[in-house]
Amino acid sequence: MRTLLPYSYYGADTDEQQQFYSELRPVAIISQSVGLLSWITAAVILASSGQTLHASLLFGVPGMLLSLGISLRARSVRALVVSGIVGTTATAFAFRLLVAYCPDPTFWVLPVGTVLTLSAAPIFGGMLNYIGAATTVWLILTVGNFPAHPGELTFNLSLLVMGSSFAMAIYLHAYFLKLRIRSHRARRELAEMAYKDLLTGLNNRRKFTLEARRAQSHASDAPLFFLMIDIDDFKKINDTLGHDAGDEVLVRTAEVIARLGTGHLCGRLGGEEFGVLYHGEAAQALDFAVALLDGVRRATHPPRTVSIGIAEFDRNADLSVSYKRADEALYLAKRHGKNRYVLSNTTKAAA
Repeated sequence: MRTLLPYSYYGADTDEQQQFYSELRPVAIISQSVGLLSWITAAVILASSGQTLHASLLFGVPGMLLSLGISLRARSVRALVVSGIVGTTATAFAFRLLVAYCPDPTFWVLPVGTVLTLSAAPIFGGMLNYIGAATTVWLILTVGNFPAHPGELTFNLSLLVMGSSFAMAIYLHAYFLKLRIRSHRARRELAEMAYKDLLTGLNNRRKFTLEARRAQSHASDAPLFFLMIDIDDFKKINDTLGHDAGDEVLVRTAEVIARLGTGHLCGRLGGEEFGVLYHGEAAQALDFAVALLDGVRRATHPPRTVSIGIAEFDRNADLSVSYKRADEALYLAKRHGKNRYVLSNTTKAAA
């Protein structure tokens, strides 16, 4: 239950709420439609049996139609919660009016209440919302209409049935909620495995490429620069100090890139190579490169260095064109002594 506390109302975060919405909406629409059709069918059966039905019997119908309309137009979990509360309350009220025409209305309290609370269990995104709605259903159906009287065997058995069904409904709701939570977390973990570099936490090459292509497809005159960053003498670090030391340098370098590159697309392209798609003018991109050079030296012990190749990002050419230009600039930075950046064909000294 402790796991479910953050989900007392809607969901723990926006992503989860969005997933809950996509899963709950069709269930809510089907459940409310079935409830409305069941009520209509029961009313037709009563009318065909010779019962004289009054117009007051229809008082619960607007609420059921309203809840179905809200579900059909809902765009969030909160709207579905409102729909669920309105729907379960209106349906309970409509059936309360309906069973009053039966020869023994108290006989129908338990089955109707059980069906309504159990069928509503999957359509609520929050535990407290559901408990409140289920309690309201039982109050509407039982107040003044509960089977038998206190102290009688029938009363005690009816109370036992109602309590058991209520407890089962809450259990089912908690079970469905936990399944949704696990499903969301599994999807999130799979997304991280598919798009995140597990060692550094940066975007992997696949994700970086997808986002870079997305940037190409957006029509804009805002300048973009592609920075290709490579750790200097990384093979020597692995060969002399071991791969654990190499991993430590990778992590520290990635932390600097992520911190300084907040708001820009950053990723690990493979091995000791990183990429940044920088939004800004050329002078700003060069200042960013200087900050990276200094940041990596300060973050690693003993100090390590990187070389950086910078190329203007070409939105009108294949992505490989910008990659190639940045790679050529990176090669020049390596040739001219490392620990520096190169823009176009101009060598810049290290910061």
